[in-house]
Amino acid sequence: MRMDNDLWPVVRESARRVLRLENISIKLPHKLKSSFQKLCEEISQYIPSRLIFPEAEFGDFESIEIKLLEPEIDLPEVIVVIGMIEPDENICWIESDIIQGWTWLLESCYDLLEAGYPGCLGCGGPNSEEPWNELDYRSKRKLPD
Repeated sequence: MRMDNDLWPVVRESARRVLRLENISIKLPHKLKSSFQKLCEEISQYIPSRLIFPEAEFGDFESIEIKLLEPEIDLPEVIVVIGMIEPDENICWIESDIIQGWTWLLESCYDLLEAGYPGCLGCGGPNSEEPWNELDYRSKRKLPD
């Protein structure tokens, strides 16, 4: 995904959440099982100290949903949705076909892992140290050029 894509900021934030938060579960279609397994392998390789990896629930879903298994301060239970149906305004929403959105998320995860994220300062990309504001992002994204 190119940085000039209007979804790039939310894809990047979603990838940071997947890599930073340990107790997460991902609901995704059966056909994405091998790519999910590869993601876990890459996390294991780049973050060898990590002992807890994402869990998966496979099924016939219309969207991909990433949620916390244990509550975190300032985060909703569902932290990322990939699909065409808009979730609550405090959830990172990758508005995309689920296959394309998942591909973008994985690419961003791999880029961040190669850069040393989450064990480095500033390597998460522009504004990665700032709190994410999904509502602000969506309102700016919908403004005409």
